[in-house]
Amino acid sequence: MSESFIRFFGLSESPFSKEIPDSDLWLPPSKHELVEELCDAVHERSQVLLVGEPGAGKTCVLRALRHRLPQAGFRLTYCHNATLGRRDFYRQLCQALGLTPAATAAAVFYAISAHVENLGQERIHPVFLLDEAHLLHQDTLDHLHILANVRREALIRPGTTRGPPHLGRAG
Repeated sequence: MSESFIRFFGLSESPFSKEIPDSDLWLPPSKHELVEELCDAVHERSQVLLVGEPGAGKTCVLRALRHRLPQAGFRLTYCHNATLGRRDFYRQLCQALGLTPAATAAAVFYAISAHVENLGQERIHPVFLLDEAHLLHQDTLDHLHILANVRREALIRPGTTRGPPHLGRAG
């Protein structure tokens, strides 16, 4: 948005920027119940698949979820580059978790699994938000259930499919 529009409407910054903090994000009333359902699912450590057409508001819902969950007791990790192969996906996840990714796929997966176990011992529940998960390679999708079953942590995978946005629970 141009500076002239911002001044004309008396705004201090662009209202349509992705840099808007989660706390300032406007969420349509139609999405409030969905965010509550996701919060319940995370508290239950369920795996969730959030799907909808492009522009339906999946990422905004995830950001609202991130804002809604208490920081104490949860560790939300957001990954947005879903076009990677399995090893690079896990390397990205390592970096998002603040871990140093190792050279081999097995070592990277072990580091993530150990991290999830350590968080569990501290009574912190990891939640992995995988945006654009429909772009994940099939071998990565096939492998994710192994990671999700380490201490039965919450895994939320928004994707894009045909049909209206809905909430479905898996496993």
